[in-house]
Amino acid sequence: LAHMLYENSDPFILHEPGGHLDVTDATYEALDEVRVRVEGSRWVTSDQYTVKLEGARVAGCQTLLMATIRDPRYVESAQAWIRDIGHRHAAKVANRMGLAPEAWRCDLRLVGIDSTLGELETRPGSPTEVGVLCTITAGDQRTANEIGKLMNPYLLHHPLTSEEEQPTFSFPFSPAEIDRGPVHEFCLHHVMTLSDAMDAFRLDVINA
Repeated sequence: LAHMLYENSDPFILHEPGGHLDVTDATYEALDEVRVRVEGSRWVTSDQYTVKLEGARVAGCQTLLMATIRDPRYVESAQAWIRDIGHRHAAKVANRMGLAPEAWRCDLRLVGIDSTLGELETRPGSPTEVGVLCTITAGDQRTANEIGKLMNPYLLHHPLTSEEEQPTFSFPFSPAEIDRGPVHEFCLHHVMTLSDAMDAFRLDVINA
């Protein structure tokens, strides 16, 4: 049952090489605490033999920073605060490093407010403190780290308004920039049709 729900567009149809499993009419009966009887599922043979190909590629290198804030004014205005930080930081990266916007990415998330769902969050709360998670992705680790160093003073000292003194927040780690190394993204999700199941594969048998 769990496999029918995992990365599957239809919870009743599971495509496999050579056909698909149809559980539309299946019934599930708990026999005891660990066993379940499944009846009514149906295997449907396909006219063509297919295999799914998946692939990933390096999407760049990442550097992380995190700051925590407890000042009630900043917690209440955290969304506006990180928007202002994002704009100012992007301008500084362009000015200091000469990088085009498409050459790097900075994602600021508020842990305790919307770090999981982002703009899809429907239950914003009123936290006592907020963690600001900054994820920077660039073409190589050195560049990502340098971009992170330009973000550092904003997370530590950026004021809500120009009329007030600079605040001081906290970094849970020192140095604040944490290099993650290469990160990956999906680049291939394809169904390949084969005349024979082994047409696209090689099988070597080695007698040890």
